[in-house]
Amino acid sequence: MDHRIKNLFTLANSVVSLSARSAETATELASAVSARLTALAEAHSLTVRRSTGLAGHNDQITTLHTLVQKIAAPYEVAADQRARVLIQGPDISLAGAAVTSFALLLHEFTTNAAKYGALSVDDGGVDISCSEDEEYFVVTWSERGGPIVTGPSQSEGFGTLLAKGTVEGQLGGEILRDWFPKA
Repeated sequence: MDHRIKNLFTLANSVVSLSARSAETATELASAVSARLTALAEAHSLTVRRSTGLAGHNDQITTLHTLVQKIAAPYEVAADQRARVLIQGPDISLAGAAVTSFALLLHEFTTNAAKYGALSVDDGGVDISCSEDEEYFVVTWSERGGPIVTGPSQSEGFGTLLAKGTVEGQLGGEILRDWFPKA
């Protein structure tokens, strides 16, 4: 719980810092921060069960692309109005616990990119590509234009353990990481 609460404060600080980079006035800063916090609240709303009116039945359905767009919205547009987070490929429906699992995973990736990766710099961005075959649905997260990456840290942090547990334990998948330092 302590880690989650600290992440909320870190996220709020990141939203303010990111917004301050392109704001020229206090009004612009307030507007940008408000828009980003609103987008985060909308992404959160996708993870909350809604009653359909049927006894004991909850409706919690969205798509992967919608979830990505909601979670990435606070970081979506650069100062030059270009998109910073791009998603391509087939979409899938998500329901029930998968919505929460994917939301948590995508939030972790996005906040890490905003703190340490491609979304921490003005020229950076994220490409998310989806593909599927008869057996698997693959989501590839690639960061571009960010700080130079030399490889994974020597120890697994909470976010890495969370991502691994979410993908392997809750979604029945596999998580693979490749590090391609910019030449």
